[in-house]
Amino acid sequence: MFTIENLTKTYKNNVTAVNDFHLKIDPHQIVAVAGPNGSGKTTMINCILGIIKHTEGRIHLQGVTNDEPSFKKQVAYVPDDLLLPEALTGAEYLEFVSSMYECKTIHRRNQLIELFDMDSALSRPIETYSHGMKKKTQLIAAFMLDSQLVIMDEPFRGLDIEAVINTKKLMKRYAEHHGAILLSTHDMLSAEELCHKIAIISKGNKMDEGTVSALKEKYQSSTLEQVFLKASMLSDRGAHFDEIINHF
Repeated sequence: MFTIENLTKTYKNNVTAVNDFHLKIDPHQIVAVAGPNGSGKTTMINCILGIIKHTEGRIHLQGVTNDEPSFKKQVAYVPDDLLLPEALTGAEYLEFVSSMYECKTIHRRNQLIELFDMDSALSRPIETYSHGMKKKTQLIAAFMLDSQLVIMDEPFRGLDIEAVINTKKLMKRYAEHHGAILLSTHDMLSAEELCHKIAIISKGNKMDEGTVSALKEKYQSSTLEQVFLKASMLSDRGAHFDEIINHF
């Protein structure tokens, strides 16, 4: 089980980016954290990965806290930004990641390379890749590892339709047979399709959490997008914006 307990991150200017955030993800679950820009999703992920140090709280995976070296070897990450060493070829980068995580099997890597149609591109420098090819490289690097948790931040951005479809199928298969997935996204349709439960965050605070069906019932909404607007308290702004659009 992956657990975030009382996570708080306050910066030196007394701005609290995440406030007393709780989340539990059981093995084989896909759980989304959804929120508007500036809601604290990226800060939360950076705290989990140890990129920034949280002010209060505890983060652990199967009892191992995120400040222990073994934690990072059990967590894979697909960032929103295309953070790749562009001087390396795709093949060199995947080999580097494998060595960092001490991943000795290449069968899963080869399957992912075929799935994302990247075999002919891997011998070229990453700097020659399109946005979508870089994202596919990140996905291969994350899913080829034997991790207990994969964190994915807007993983579908820049992918073509076939790659989006295959990534969703891969996520479902991974959750069923391998580990859990934490998905940070604005894509409510994908979250509704993929996730066992969803946590809604706004201005650093968790506004609600539950299954899609339970949230729809609670907020008397037919879509998860409507739930998101109501739970994140953006519905009033939405009505105002609708008025602007209707008079445009």
